[in-house]
Amino acid sequence: MIKLFSPSSWNLKSKFLSILLLILLIPLASIGLLKEIENALFEQLKSSLLLSSKMLAEQLSQNEKWFYDSLLPEKNKSSSKELFVFPLNENFELDGYFEEWVDFEKHRQYFNTKNHSMGLLLGNLERHLFLSIQINDPHLIYKNAQVQGLADGLQIDFETLGLKPKDTQIQSIYLSPTISGNVSVLVKNNHAMKIDWRYKASWIATNNGYSIEIKFPSGIKPQLLKVTHKNVDRERQKNYQSINSSGRYAMNPLVWPSQKIINFSKHLALKKAQRIWILDRQGRVLTSQGKLGLSSTKVSSNPILQWLLAAPAKALIDRRANALHLDSVQIYRAQRGQASTFVERYKNSDQAVAIASYPIKNNGEVLGVLLLEENVAKVQLLQKKALLNMFAVALAIFLLVIFLVYWYVSRMVSRIQHLKSSIDQVVDQQGRMKEPLQIEDLQGDEIDDLYAAFYQMGSRLYDYNDHLEKLASRLSHELRTPIAIVRSSLDNLLISCNDAEDRIIIQRALDGNQRLGDIINRMKQASGVKDAMQTASLEKVNFVQFLTQVISSYQSSFKDYSFKLSINQLDKSQNIAPDLFAEMLDKLISNAMSFCDPSSPIVISAEQKDKLVCLKVINKGPTIDKKNRKRIFHSLVSIRNKQQSTGNNLGLGLYVVKLIAEFHQAKVKVENLQDDSGVAFCILWQQVDCNAKS
Repeated sequence: MIKLFSPSSWNLKSKFLSILLLILLIPLASIGLLKEIENALFEQLKSSLLLSSKMLAEQLSQNEKWFYDSLLPEKNKSSSKELFVFPLNENFELDGYFEEWVDFEKHRQYFNTKNHSMGLLLGNLERHLFLSIQINDPHLIYKNAQVQGLADGLQIDFETLGLKPKDTQIQSIYLSPTISGNVSVLVKNNHAMKIDWRYKASWIATNNGYSIEIKFPSGIKPQLLKVTHKNVDRERQKNYQSINSSGRYAMNPLVWPSQKIINFSKHLALKKAQRIWILDRQGRVLTSQGKLGLSSTKVSSNPILQWLLAAPAKALIDRRANALHLDSVQIYRAQRGQASTFVERYKNSDQAVAIASYPIKNNGEVLGVLLLEENVAKVQLLQKKALLNMFAVALAIFLLVIFLVYWYVSRMVSRIQHLKSSIDQVVDQQGRMKEPLQIEDLQGDEIDDLYAAFYQMGSRLYDYNDHLEKLASRLSHELRTPIAIVRSSLDNLLISCNDAEDRIIIQRALDGNQRLGDIINRMKQASGVKDAMQTASLEKVNFVQFLTQVISSYQSSFKDYSFKLSINQLDKSQNIAPDLFAEMLDKLISNAMSFCDPSSPIVISAEQKDKLVCLKVINKGPTIDKKNRKRIFHSLVSIRNKQQSTGNNLGLGLYVVKLIAEFHQAKVKVENLQDDSGVAFCILWQQVDCNAKS
């Protein structure tokens, strides 16, 4: 686990991959930087909005008369809902139909009762007040079909503002529809009803009642107004009682538009996705201009980039759209004379709105509030475009870095693999140098230095290996004659010597001389096996017959030992080099004879499972410690003691067994028997093609 997180233990590809992953941190860090830039843009946007709202508020504060012309009543004059007077189109036609009121229909005020409802809209055109009244009454009683002298109708009470407070008075007008078309408007004069031709009215019957439009005379601007529906069906038992409660405080205050304020807002050069609100001191809307929506939020024409770097996807939730009265903490602050800015976010939308509120003051008195809004999606869109540019540049750099790193790593890995392949070609499976490493044109970098170092090391190893391989034959050739001379001299001394003690000494010298000769012969024999493997090839032989002949020859040659051959499910045809395989068996059986219990046979068993062949040489006798089970196959390693030794041993026999087994692409191992009564040497190999070369 520690190595996994230790770069020093990684391979070259992993290290360079980690470098590429680190490069990915650049766009991630850039995204974090863009977030900081976004916050800075938000702050700059709020500051800009606050400055703009301050400039506009100061312009409005110099025209205080505009606010007084709106005839805005104070809150304490009425407890009823305000009625807003909307500016009408110049093409307005008084006909009882509501086509001209479509844009304001969403603002129609409804007064509901159990059996019917009344909808009311007010408009202003050329100093005339217009009323649009919609009555829901399925049972109309007309004036020409009176029931007990009563008929359905309307009573409109209003209060106008005089020059002096005592001049303020409440006036009333009455309408009672007869047939569709124009309707006369009645007023009380000396307790008598008379037609006032200054008022115009048009009435239209509907499926559920009727609708009526009324035009007031020029110059009459009511401050308070109440419309009472007289429903005969419901009220004839109630002595003509009004639906609404009576009294001045039951009247609805009117909020008149100031055409000058409206014209002021219309001529403002607002930015895209920006909106302005002008409120009175009570938070009622005098006018609003602009839209918060963006015409396009596409960052790129590429659909994939548009999906990855899309601007805010969900539509903006405009809570103040078509509002006639605004209230919020920031507006309350502005009403108290304090400016403020904030960013309004919504849970169900990924867009936000930056808002600045500023008080409109004159001589320390707050006349109203100016509210300036801007859709923050503009900033987000700018951020997305910057992110798109950064993404394109980072992607280009990243792809270029990937290409360069991939090219460099691939070239370096290819050169290292070529070096490894070159080393593998000059060293055979037995670890011998076939030929010196061939050096190529070097380019002067560190890998070429490594290549040159391997070349120098390979050349030295080749010379040293060649010297070692030829050492045995050279020693055999050089020492054979001196040893023969020494032996012949000792033989002559032994013949001519009569002293018993001298004869013992000479005999010891002869034994040492014999041992030297045996050592030279065995070294030459091991060298001969290596040379034989260079030219040997595999042949298809009858393996059962081969083993039978080998064991029979041993049984006839060594009558003091018992041999047993066991064959189980073995294919007769096996691909082996007969001479080398016989040499390997000779070494294994000789080793078994050196350690076996003479009273028990040496068992040679062969069996096959699928294509895996297992040959075992088993003998009863001393076991081998676990630590020595691999050492005994090394060159010049012997673990015999004096009691076990039956002759000279140089530790080359099992080394030769390993070489021949590797030539056959086999594995050799030694195991103690399960009851620790002896040792089994195992040769395991897969069948190979007859034409395979070593």
